[in-house]
Amino acid sequence: MQRAMTGRWVMAGVLAAMLAACGGGAANYNGVDVPEQEAEAQAAIERSVAQNGAASTARTGVPIARSTPTAARDRAFPTEFLGYWGVDDDDCELANTAATGRINIDADTIRFYESNARVQGMEHRSAHELAVQLRYSGEGKAWERTETFRLDAGGTALVRGSPPEMQRYRRC
Repeated sequence: MQRAMTGRWVMAGVLAAMLAACGGGAANYNGVDVPEQEAEAQAAIERSVAQNGAASTARTGVPIARSTPTAARDRAFPTEFLGYWGVDDDDCELANTAATGRINIDADTIRFYESNARVQGMEHRSAHELAVQLRYSGEGKAWERTETFRLDAGGTALVRGSPPEMQRYRRC
């Protein structure tokens, strides 16, 4: 029995040493060494419970810090808008180099068949609609224009512009 107990304590010491070696720092949380990020997360939960109550925290979750706005982030399309969009099925064939109805939306750039547009500013009208100030260039010309981009059909369709100049795309 003595030998089994000694073996357990040795094994516990080995595990503790392994955990300490793996983590980028540990914190003592109620007498237990845990990774620092886990201790910070637990502390955030406890602060939320103390401030809002356990039932409210369980319903709404723990508030997270919002990222600081920057000029680059203010000009970036939300993730839901990114990717290839086509007017018809042929436009979504990426091997089709003559796809005139295909657009590619990157973070702050839209690539068309013969032109590009760079985001100069963006207004979030709703979670699924944006007013975007764009600077176009292509075919030896440059121009600026504000356009509306709206996601429809659960994010599978993109509507660009407004009547009478409105174009509907589907996600490729």
